[in-house]
Amino acid sequence: MLILTAGAATAGQDTAVRSFPLEMDALMGALTNTYRPEPVGPTTFPRTVDYRYLAYDIARDSVQEEQRSTVILRRPQRIIPQAIGLTEILWAICPRQRIIAVHQSCKDRRFSFIAGQLPENLPTYGTNDAEIVIGHHPDLVLTTYYSDANFLHQLQQAKVPNVQLGFFGNLEQIEEQILLIGQLIGEERSARQLTDTMVEKIKAIQAYAESRRGDRPPLTVLYYDNMGYVAGRNSTFDAMCRLLGVVNIATAKGIDYFKQVDYETLLQWNPDMIIVPEESVFDQQLYENPILTSAKAIRQRNIRKIPSVYLLSASQYLVASTNYLAGLIYE
Repeated sequence: MLILTAGAATAGQDTAVRSFPLEMDALMGALTNTYRPEPVGPTTFPRTVDYRYLAYDIARDSVQEEQRSTVILRRPQRIIPQAIGLTEILWAICPRQRIIAVHQSCKDRRFSFIAGQLPENLPTYGTNDAEIVIGHHPDLVLTTYYSDANFLHQLQQAKVPNVQLGFFGNLEQIEEQILLIGQLIGEERSARQLTDTMVEKIKAIQAYAESRRGDRPPLTVLYYDNMGYVAGRNSTFDAMCRLLGVVNIATAKGIDYFKQVDYETLLQWNPDMIIVPEESVFDQQLYENPILTSAKAIRQRNIRKIPSVYLLSASQYLVASTNYLAGLIYE
């Protein structure tokens, strides 16, 4: 069965032809707008929001957890998110006019699922443009665990309300962040609608994967890019593999997050399938590399390409990424 990659079309990617467990356009639509108007009573704000903050310790390859608390004085009406994933979540769960500026990468179709939907006149800013952000007079800035320390300091100095969201490495942690954002902006109902949709769609994708896998042992899969990086535990690629019941061989070999490995290691691990970014000819380089001639995935012509926007997903669209990966694995 050949169909247009509707999700790729939504994201503005090349129009390769593939089939997926769930029809991609419908899935994208379900994940893109779950806003449900919610009345705000006089006692709804101010509110104190307690939440779990996860920090990834690169040196130790471990995730540290702490409890944080923030006070939101009134329902935010002028919100600025500092990351693509946060913007995609807000775009789905709140009136869009409340988003008054976005990071410039949100309008880049290589990285953002909603790049084609954002208004041309919606202001943008760069990673360290704290002064521009402050100049928009936001009543809430959502930052991330990787936000620049100076950027955060400038927000604090200007007394701009801001909340820093922590590390995530799987679908459950993304759902946790969605519910937290719903609390912060007074859109709990819409946030819950989005997480419910994610759970429903993932179950359908998993049912498809299970039916295609049958009684066969799970495939071993490796993400590999042209810089030699593989994705191990605590990466969203690993989360997708676990959701689909396949073995991410990088995790099985003890890799945390992203690490570089050489061709000899790849040959030693010998995965059934290799996943590479679509926007490259890296698959051809691997096929033609004499070191890898005996590798199973090379011999069986089992390298699959996925658009980077799906690999980089950091929001509810991880469900769409899982749908895409399932289409590659079980085509």
